[in-house]
Amino acid sequence: MNKKREFSQGVIFTFFNYVWWFLLGNLYFWILNIPIIFVALGIRNYATANVYIIIILMLSSIPMGPALTALLSLMGKLTREGDINVTKDFFKAYKINFLHSVFFWTLGIIIITLACVEVIYFDNNSSLTLMGIIPRIIIFACIGLWFYIFPIISRFYLKKREALALSAMYFIKKIHICVISIAAAYILWVILIKIKLVLVLLLFFVSIICYLIMLMEKGMLSDIEEKYNNKNVEV
Repeated sequence: MNKKREFSQGVIFTFFNYVWWFLLGNLYFWILNIPIIFVALGIRNYATANVYIIIILMLSSIPMGPALTALLSLMGKLTREGDINVTKDFFKAYKINFLHSVFFWTLGIIIITLACVEVIYFDNNSSLTLMGIIPRIIIFACIGLWFYIFPIISRFYLKKREALALSAMYFIKKIHICVISIAAAYILWVILIKIKLVLVLLLFFVSIICYLIMLMEKGMLSDIEEKYNNKNVEV
């Protein structure tokens, strides 16, 4: 009975630890993304998107890159070690990966913004509607690469060219990770909206998705670690 009680207490303790870690990590992520929150709230009444709204929204999202990388780093450590110091580990990763994160996020934002402008242009010209497929493919490819490049730079300090090449390779080899991640995020979003648990969505959503991504990419990151086992590349 004592062993069962100890096991039960251990499970409960671990559960509440994870709840706290997800909650605090998610909180730090949104605090660092206050600009996009205000912009999103300010434009929520617009029924249709236009070029100016897209540009403003994209610019305000730039701080999201370093915050996302830091949260991925945090969740990656949790999948590996099962224990984290949220505040210390999050802001350490934020500082270390800041420049790389801003570079890749801003580059992606520029590409996506230009592609979104093209989508709007083609959709407003009936004779060019089919051409809208091309910028949509570019948007998907860019977002898809993000599912690999940010986890990689959250774990390893590589040259930008190396990080981009590895991300492109694993995007092709392991595209299912991207598809499953997008599907999981969409399903979780719909379920929480349907059962009216919007508060849960806001408090835990990003942390949970980042945890699932790092869990699915654990093997990929181990492969990269082996590839660079003679170099000091780990963050």
